[in-house]
Amino acid sequence: MQDIKVTLGYKYRIYPTKEQKDILNHQMFIYNQTYNICLNLQQIQWNKNKDLDKKNREYFKASELDLKVKDALNQRELPFKTVVTQQARINCDKALKSALTIKDRGFPKFKNSKLSKQSFNWNNQGYTIKDCENNKYKILRIMSQNIKLRYHRELPKNYKMNAITISRVHNKYYLSFSITYTKKVFEITKDNIDISKAVGVDLNINEIALSDNTLIKTESKKISKKKYSIRFNRLQRKQSRRVLKAKKSKQKLGANFKKTQYKLNKIFEIANNIKKDKYNKITRELTDKFDMIAVEDLNNKNMTKRAKNKNVKQKSGLNKSILNTSFYQIIQMISYKTKLNGKLFVKVPPQYTSKSCRVCGKINKNLKLSDRVFECECGHIEHRDINASKNILRIGLESFELGISSVDLKHKAFRSESLESVS
Repeated sequence: MQDIKVTLGYKYRIYPTKEQKDILNHQMFIYNQTYNICLNLQQIQWNKNKDLDKKNREYFKASELDLKVKDALNQRELPFKTVVTQQARINCDKALKSALTIKDRGFPKFKNSKLSKQSFNWNNQGYTIKDCENNKYKILRIMSQNIKLRYHRELPKNYKMNAITISRVHNKYYLSFSITYTKKVFEITKDNIDISKAVGVDLNINEIALSDNTLIKTESKKISKKKYSIRFNRLQRKQSRRVLKAKKSKQKLGANFKKTQYKLNKIFEIANNIKKDKYNKITRELTDKFDMIAVEDLNNKNMTKRAKNKNVKQKSGLNKSILNTSFYQIIQMISYKTKLNGKLFVKVPPQYTSKSCRVCGKINKNLKLSDRVFECECGHIEHRDINASKNILRIGLESFELGISSVDLKHKAFRSESLESVS
């Protein structure tokens, strides 16, 4: 057993009163305004510095930015909490640093207070969590307000609070804790791994294929029906007509637009929750059952490139399905859950994993997406995705120097099993 430090996020639903909603909404507005003020000041300073030598460049200090923000908000007679403005300034600095260090990131965008998704950050002080008469709830004491909190899961013992985020998503309010705590786990390494508990995972639109000949349904059709139903599309068309009409007449969008948008957001949220719940259950089952998980290093940007042939409609439908499936979300869930439990996780190159024969290694370049059975000249016949998952497992094991040609007894046993299945 080994002690590891874990940083996790815990999210809870909160139920503020009407007065408390106004207070939270105001702080979200203040957070956005502070972020935009800091970003604007940094942008002006950046334009001044870009033509100067590095020695002559000047940068704002944190105290200078805080003072300028304070003056700007006071001039507009906007009451604010210093904690919120400082957190907005810190996040603005982080966004600028990532824009400078990461290639093709681009300059950070200004925040829009009219969007349905809003939030603000709070530091790890100035709050308390109190017990409630109902065991299912707690009371969050923050900004001199007692806000009802649905306490559906316990926080781990001896945790350290990093930060708090209060967010609003489609008129629902949430509280998120970022915490760090120590956890005891049995860490799996390439020296103590049991290869019989290693698995390759092939991600697809409708199902997930495992190298142990298992196919798991992702319910993507159910999500698509909810997300792209006739009613949903009709409401979207209605919204787009209203937006075009408002632009032509130069008038503000009315109450009916907000009502329709609320309906759209509700449908979208339900579909998203179904997907999240399903993926969490699948990834939890995988990390509990296996000690090593290998997946393809998929890039949605490459997978959803525009079609160069005439079948543009067919390609656009496929692109919608790929984006709706959210491969990146599944991979991220597997990644953090394996780390949390001390398991091994590896990404492998996706090239030719589906078109290569797992027995002889020959590549079938004529294989189409519609072909669900893999047939090779060597006589090997198998489900296309199962064949791909076994190729992924083989490449994953080789990356840890745990290929089937290893001298270890466990590896020999694995090799004999695979040869028996082939014969």
